[in-house]
Amino acid sequence: MIELGQIIRQVLEKRKMWRQYRQYLIIDQWEHLVGEKIAAVTRAHRIEREILRVRVSDSTWAYHLTLLKPQLIEKLNQYAGEKLVDDIYFQIGLDDHF
Repeated sequence: MIELGQIIRQVLEKRKMWRQYRQYLIIDQWEHLVGEKIAAVTRAHRIEREILRVRVSDSTWAYHLTLLKPQLIEKLNQYAGEKLVDDIYFQIGLDDHF
């Protein structure tokens, strides 16, 4: 018997939506993936052309997160099970829109 998760994956893959779904999960699970401390000062916004856009509370945090970028990218891609994030763009201002 096929599990429901496998059926959903097959449907999403057939409709070429599996990659988008995995990207959505990265954004949805941002707090879990980066931890409470980073999540408290950031918001993952969207992934476009393998670039994750993240809003950051201030320039100090943006600088520190830039130094952690390689580790964050590795962790996010490991969670996704494939390379979905090639770079992260940090924008200052949690309430600003891209």
